[in-house]
Amino acid sequence: MNSSSQDPYTIRRATVQDAAALARHRCDMWLAMRDLKPESYEAMYRQCVGYFQEAVPRGEYHGWLACTDVGEVVAGGGLLLRRIAPFPDANGNLCPSEQQAHILNVFTEPAHRGCGLARRLMETILAWCKAEHIGSVTLNASSEGKPLYQKLHFAEVPNFMKWTNA
Repeated sequence: MNSSSQDPYTIRRATVQDAAALARHRCDMWLAMRDLKPESYEAMYRQCVGYFQEAVPRGEYHGWLACTDVGEVVAGGGLLLRRIAPFPDANGNLCPSEQQAHILNVFTEPAHRGCGLARRLMETILAWCKAEHIGSVTLNASSEGKPLYQKLHFAEVPNFMKWTNA
C-alpha cells in the first residue's frame, strides 16, 4: 500500500508472528502518555504478548503495521470488534450494523513521527471498517492524537465516562 514508489513505508496486516511488536507498541504508547509506570513495563509487555498471540488468530484483534523498506515495524494500530445492541447513528437514524469497532494502539515510534504514518494507518483501518460494513467506530484519543482524529471526522462524545473502581 505504498503511496508512491519513493515511499520507504508499507502498511500490512498484523499476524500472530507480530505479537511482540504489537505488545511493544502498546506498552510504549501507555508509557509515552505517562499512564504506565516504567517499573510495570515488563509485566505488561509479557501479558500483552500473550494476549496478541491469542486474540489475533481468533479474529478478536485486527491490526495493521507500518514497516520500513527493510521490514522493520515502526508504527501500528488496530481494533477490537464487538456486537452491540441496535442504536442510533450520529444523525439519529438506526445504525446499519450491530458491529462496532473500537480503534486502539495507534502508535508511531519517535524516530518515524511526522511521516504521516498514523494518518495512513487510520485511513487503512477506516477503509477496512467501511468494506466490512462496520456500523460504529470508536476510539479513545490522547491529546496528541485528537487533531488527527478530528480531521478524520471523529467527534468527542460528552456523555462518555470511565469507572475508576475507587
